[in-house]
Formats: sequence, structure tokens, C-alpha cells
Amino acid sequence: MSECVNISLDTFDAVADGSNSSSQPNCTVVAVHLGPRQVTTTIHVLTLAASLVGNTLLIAAFLRMKEPILLLIANMAASDLLVAASLIPRLITREVIGSNAFLVQGVGGKFLCKICTFLSDMSLSVSTQGLVLIAAERFLAVVYPVQYKNITVKIRRFLVTSSWIMAGAFHSPYFYTFRLMAVDNGNLQICQSVWGPAFDHKSAHLRYNMFLFLMVLLIPLFITSVLYTAIAFNLRRDKMAMYRSDKGAIRVRKRNSNLRRMTIATTLSSLLCWLLYIVITFMKFFSPGAIPKCNLSFEVVDDISRVLASSYCAVNPWICFFFVRDFTRELGVLCKRKRRHAVNN
Repeated sequence: MSECVNISLDTFDAVADGSNSSSQPNCTVVAVHLGPRQVTTTIHVLTLAASLVGNTLLIAAFLRMKEPILLLIANMAASDLLVAASLIPRLITREVIGSNAFLVQGVGGKFLCKICTFLSDMSLSVSTQGLVLIAAERFLAVVYPVQYKNITVKIRRFLVTSSWIMAGAFHSPYFYTFRLMAVDNGNLQICQSVWGPAFDHKSAHLRYNMFLFLMVLLIPLFITSVLYTAIAFNLRRDKMAMYRSDKGAIRVRKRNSNLRRMTIATTLSSLLCWLLYIVITFMKFFSPGAIPKCNLSFEVVDDISRVLASSYCAVNPWICFFFVRDFTRELGVLCKRKRRHAVNN
């Protein structure tokens, strides 16, 4: 039997035959970590700290600046912050106790099982949609600058609201499917997706996870890569070069060079964090027979893919701080004011 996960990165669900985790080999139920636990725990802790600090600073800088053009970036920061807050602590807990066991029992445990997986996965969907929106906005600014000027604050707010509504709709089945299931002869409970009795678990689970895989990960990352490739190509051609002064030409070259580097950094970080996870998930969906059963090497690679994917929520804010000077400048102002306030007190 092959084992597959939801987009949530932290739940272990059977896709190939739709059976419950209680019937899975013990290697996929309890021994969830196959590498040095201290290393993975440290990575998760650093990811949590970097995401909380980076995304909070990004949102704080936006709230002070109130620049509509940066709304989409701030929205993605908010979604990444929610991913970190709702997902990473559970991953750390899992590493510390060495089990998928859900520690909260009863009605509270059932509620947390549903709401935590819903919030983390919905936020991930908002984040990947945000990547597409930001890439599309940059594409219009570079290739169709006239049309780009027609993007108003109202349109940006509509896009932000729509991304959250769409993400919520994508993951609304979680409130039915996710529940606490007894495993290991009832000695522990795990938070697992089960489609019965209303649906056939095998077919519904497979189709829904394929839908999420395509809509939340594969399609947004593909569109983003295509748009950024088009941006990089068009930055090489400056149709207005002959009409610019020397200072204007230098200024445009610097801006384009910075945008090109940001484009490359954004694309590479997305591929680095998600490519391995996408490849392994693709194998689980379409070639489950090729997945080795309880193979140590494969489980380690699978574990690495999850760690890389979960670390993505900490990447975007630091790319923005490095390349978007407005955010860096505003953070500098904030730091100076705090220092002044501390000295005066």
C-alpha cells in the first residue's frame, strides 16, 4: 500500500487504496521521522522564528506606508504568517514526541484537528495565489504599463478578498473529512482525513487531493514561473531607451536589474522549496506502485521534501526586504524611532 499526504504536509493519508492509517504499516503511523530529530526540529524552529519576524515586519512596514501597490505583498505576508502559526508548531511537536499522535482529546481536540489543518492549508492556498497575483501585476507593469496604471486600490482589495474566499472554498471539505482516529490499538489518536460514510473514501480522497495538488501548488507555481520568465525576457528590451536621458537610462537599468534579480530569486526559491515535494506527490498520485514500502531512503527524501516545503513561509518576506527598497527604508525609520523612544525614556 502506498502512503500519501494532503497538501497540508503534516497528515499521513492513504490514497492508493483509501484505507485508514490504522491498517498501514507501523513505519508510516508512528515513526514519522527517520533522520536526526534535532536537525529537523532546529530547522522548524528557525523557520517559525524567521517567518514570524519577517512577515510581521513586512505587514508593519506596509501599515505605516499604506502604499496600495504593496497590498498584494502584505496579503501574502499575512497568509505566510498564518501558515507558520498554524502549521510549524504542530511539526515541532511531532518531532519532539516522535509521533503523529494528536495531544488534545475530546471536543477540543476534534475542533483543533479540523481548524488547524483548514487554516494552514487555506493560508498556503492564499500564499500561492498571491504569488500569481504579484507576478501578474509585475508582468503588466513591465509589458503593458498603460493597463497597469488602471489597477486601482479597489481592484487590488477585490483580488485579495477573492483569494481568501477561493482558498476557503477549496478547503471547506476539511470540516467534514478531518477527524480524530484511534490507532495503535486505541493507545493514541491522529488527525486524519476520512471521507466516509457520506462518500467512498478511496475515490473521493484521491480526486480531492489531485484537485488540491493542481489548484494550490502545480498550476499557481507554473503560471508564476511563466510570468516571471516573460518579465525577465521583456526587461532586456527597453522600447523607450532612445528617448531617455543618460541619467534616466541609468536609473531604468538599475531598476530593471533589481527587478530581474528579484524575479530570479523568487522563481528559484519557489522551485527549491516545492519541486521535490511536487515530484514525490506526483509519483504518489499517478504511480503509487513505484513507491517503495517502508523504504528508509525514500522516507528520508520524502521527509526532506516536507521540510523544504514547510520552510517556504519564511522565504518571501526576506526576499522582499532585500529587493523592495521601500520596505527596507520603512524598517530603518521604524528602528530609528524605537531607538529614539528608548533613549528618551
